[in-house]
Amino acid sequence: MIKYVDDVLSGKIVAGKKIRLACERYKRDLERSKSDDFPFYYDEKMARKACQFVQKLPLTDGGKFHLAEYQEWIVSELYGWRVKETGERRYTQGMVSMARKSGKTYLAASLAAIGLMLEKKPAKNRQVLFVSNALKQAKLGYNMLSSSLRQVQKTSRLVRRRVKVQKERITDLPTDSFATALASDTNTLDGYAGTTIILDEYAAAKDRKVYDVLKSGQAQEPNSLLLIISTSGLDLNVPMYTEYKMLSDVLAGKKRADRYFIAIWELDDRKEVTNPKTWIKANPIFEIPAIKKRMQSKIQDDVDLGIAQDDLIPVLTKNFNMWLQAADDSYISVDDWDKTKIDAPDTTGRDVYIGVDMSKTNDLTAISWIVPIDGRFYVDSHSWVGTKYGLDRKIKLDGFNYRAGEKRGECSITTLESGVIDTDDVFSYLVNLSNKNHWKPIICYDPYNFNDILTKIEKQMPNWDMRAVRQGSLTLNVPTRDFRDKLFQKKIIHGNNKLLRYSMINARIKEDNNGWQLQKKSRNSNSRIDPAAALMNAYVFARSYFDDQEKSKTLNDFYSSPEFLQ
Repeated sequence: MIKYVDDVLSGKIVAGKKIRLACERYKRDLERSKSDDFPFYYDEKMARKACQFVQKLPLTDGGKFHLAEYQEWIVSELYGWRVKETGERRYTQGMVSMARKSGKTYLAASLAAIGLMLEKKPAKNRQVLFVSNALKQAKLGYNMLSSSLRQVQKTSRLVRRRVKVQKERITDLPTDSFATALASDTNTLDGYAGTTIILDEYAAAKDRKVYDVLKSGQAQEPNSLLLIISTSGLDLNVPMYTEYKMLSDVLAGKKRADRYFIAIWELDDRKEVTNPKTWIKANPIFEIPAIKKRMQSKIQDDVDLGIAQDDLIPVLTKNFNMWLQAADDSYISVDDWDKTKIDAPDTTGRDVYIGVDMSKTNDLTAISWIVPIDGRFYVDSHSWVGTKYGLDRKIKLDGFNYRAGEKRGECSITTLESGVIDTDDVFSYLVNLSNKNHWKPIICYDPYNFNDILTKIEKQMPNWDMRAVRQGSLTLNVPTRDFRDKLFQKKIIHGNNKLLRYSMINARIKEDNNGWQLQKKSRNSNSRIDPAAALMNAYVFARSYFDDQEKSKTLNDFYSSPEFLQ
């Protein structure tokens, strides 16, 4: 049995919700392993062997290494769980996330050593890869492993004969297996088939390309492991955050991923930043008293400075491993947006306000609609993506996978050879959307670049209610503020439209003498807010819907009352 699990569940070690759930998962799986229906078993002998092996590797300063309880848990889970049918490892993927300075790099080196020298499948040509966005980062774990093995070679003739340690590669000579450090270059990585891959600081990756290349290289390696070891980040539109949200659902029992190991240390609430007793939730290395004493005062200095500067976001992210948006002028936080997600309701025959935002050079064209339902506003969106400068380049720069978005029905990628957006397609979508749902739409449009579609609507849909929205804070201030207030009150609701969510998270507040309006992170930013801008165009008129309805009912009641008829 694993001591850390018992100490967490008994309350002896303070732990956050996700770690408690992960420990409960281990206990639950032990019970499940007794059944023939569960294909995995826990090999305590294998787990103990892996832990003992790691502790034979000296620290870089020559000192003896002792696994902390949380480190022993990670190693034991990753190497103790096996597939009943084959004896291969259960976990082929994993995420270990904690605050910085919690021993992630040494953990990476230890796991790499096991993959290089202790694993037996495959028997030959195992590939152990340290991968990060920057080669310098990837080499931290590699250099730590090199240092440990060189020290062992000084005292062990067997290791001297078995292992060749070079600047760029460590080779296990009897098995022709090797370890190396690589930067996140898909062209370089494409030739590798890693059996153990440590993907370091994945929070900095803007897309999944490297992850996908690494994973595809493991397709013929059933005993492989791809492990993310990373602290959280300040950008929520990155693949690691998406992965983090999915794994949170796995721990909560909403999704299943039996071959994915999950260990996420973080504060449960940002208010805990003022309570040092809770800091171990994000910094598991605090279980070692000497390290806790050394680190706690430095973290306290960071917290005090953050409070004095009224900016705790960097501290909460790096020191306490919380996913937060970097900017104080963010319009809506991802947490607030996600709280109001619902299953899409039936909007057939409803009143609807459709906002339109036509694209500039390389922006998106977006339509977003608002459907008033039972005192709340249901919102959704669809966008069009130009490919003038290449779709792959746009996906990389914008940080959003438009191909996946098109498959989900959130956007349409232009098919025109020129790469520009087809306004005929936009018009057809508007007409088909309205007809399919039997809407009588109120079109709320930014006049910029709208003349072509406006002409088509006037000719073909003369009964549509068309309303121009003058841009600028004079028009948008009250709607922009009110929309956010209604979201906080859970009166703005939405489905699982990832592109709309992406744009809402990207939106920043621009304030002038007349008030608020939305803007991108910066003038040269590639973060897109067009669906959010289209939504604000619609909300300019939609916001008064229920008030107008109530006024109309009151007037109707008055005009039909005996007092009026007298």
